[in-house]
Amino acid sequence: MVYGFASLHPRVCFLYFALLLSFCMLFLHPLLLGATLAAVIGLNLSLDGGRALRRSIGGYMILALFIFIVNPLFSSRGATILFYVWDRAVTLESVVYGALFSVSMLCLLIAFTALNLVLNPGKLLLLLSPIAPQTAFAVTVTMRFVPLLTRRLKAIMTVQRAMGYFTDGMGRRRYAREAMETLHALVSWSLEEALQTAASMRSRGYGIGRRSSADEQTMDGRDWLVCWVLLVVGGNSLIGRLMGVHAYEVYPRLEPLGESPLGWLHLASYLAFLALPLIMNEKERLHWRHIRSNM
Repeated sequence: MVYGFASLHPRVCFLYFALLLSFCMLFLHPLLLGATLAAVIGLNLSLDGGRALRRSIGGYMILALFIFIVNPLFSSRGATILFYVWDRAVTLESVVYGALFSVSMLCLLIAFTALNLVLNPGKLLLLLSPIAPQTAFAVTVTMRFVPLLTRRLKAIMTVQRAMGYFTDGMGRRRYAREAMETLHALVSWSLEEALQTAASMRSRGYGIGRRSSADEQTMDGRDWLVCWVLLVVGGNSLIGRLMGVHAYEVYPRLEPLGESPLGWLHLASYLAFLALPLIMNEKERLHWRHIRSNM
């Protein structure tokens, strides 16, 4: 998706995700966590139909379930005892805290999936290279490292199967030997290209001076408008949290979920912050659907 929220200037997108990731770690209120989880899932669906999220949601759910199960077993804080496991009390408060922390971690991981879709390596390089060229290069290489190795491994194994090295019914010893040969070819290929890339970048003077870019982007009126909206609603949400609004207390007893007028204002600002990219993506989707229907 190259329109909607993803078409904004990288600085605006970075501001949104910096605030979003901060809120995923700061907020442990059940209502705000539920809204955050729904928003980050909706953002992934609006960006690529959820294809990137489907590839990784299984691992995310396993990690969240592990946190949810382990926390009550290792923490006996709380006043409401539910039952005992190996003479250790399992309290309602520890179960709720484990659930809230697991949802917070899940929101953080899903938000990172959306960040990788919006801020691709090219945008990150454009964003960070003027101020930290070496860091920008390290981040860019790191982000593309795992997908690149996965594609190369598939290519190497396809060639080896075509040559008859990986066959059905082969023994464990032969399979281990072929796997080591595959790993050797993968590492050699990657190291050779890394050396060529480093030599090429050094010969072109990367990092010596200010980097120029063929993809020169400037912030237009729409970028500034979205930036100011993010600063208002996101800043209001951040200031409210720092002032103690929606600071949900689990221990020693669960805090009631009542809302004050200030809490409703804070919730409205946070929902507006979460909904902004979804509204932009849906607006563009409806716009393009209208254009196609009139062709």
